[in-house]
Amino acid sequence: MQLEEAIAIARNSPWLSQHERRAQDLLCSRMRLVNLPKNRTLFDVEDSASEVYCLVSGCAVITVPHPVQGMIHGHVMFAGKWFGEPAALGKRPRMMSVVARRPTELLALSQTAIVDLLKSDPALNWLFFNLMAWNVEEYLLHAVDLMIVDPRIRLCSRLLTFGGRMLNFLPMGPVSIPLTQEELAAASNMSRSTVFHLLGELVAQGICELGYREVRILDMARLAAIVEAGSAG
Repeated sequence: MQLEEAIAIARNSPWLSQHERRAQDLLCSRMRLVNLPKNRTLFDVEDSASEVYCLVSGCAVITVPHPVQGMIHGHVMFAGKWFGEPAALGKRPRMMSVVARRPTELLALSQTAIVDLLKSDPALNWLFFNLMAWNVEEYLLHAVDLMIVDPRIRLCSRLLTFGGRMLNFLPMGPVSIPLTQEELAAASNMSRSTVFHLLGELVAQGICELGYREVRILDMARLAAIVEAGSAG
């Protein structure tokens, strides 16, 4: 991928596309392209943080430390996802690991470049506050998923969240989630046998299909309807 193509994807991402062209120009003019081979780690827990990223192709998985279960997969990221800002802007060690599940490309904006931009234009602080708020909304969806008691509704909601849904946004399908059934079970706080059974029902209904180390959501709207009906009930 050429840098110009990658920048176009970053500009059109759900977060940055909301902001004025001038702000887009200031950020994108300072970014570099990073190639991440399949299964390569971008950064690990406790690594020093020096960059903010926008994923422009491929797919990466966030892995987080759990006090009981050890390292579990906490989120899936697709093209257009910006991340890494809390540690980079707060000058803190990384709180998670990011691993490419497919060959992946990212744009990276250095901490030094961000500091220079904020010194020259303090109004850009709001841009990064907005990014953090955007990501907090996404992370809260994961917490809400795990509060759902009904296993079927919980799994459907987890699939939607891993597939990229937000409070007021539902991606177009199909969406491929690069998690094994065992990884999905751990990330949903459910047994593998329960997840296997429930996925079988979704496959039989034509809502999902299973691939090698992945679950493909074929019909996001029908999956969302199951969650909405369960919430209403």
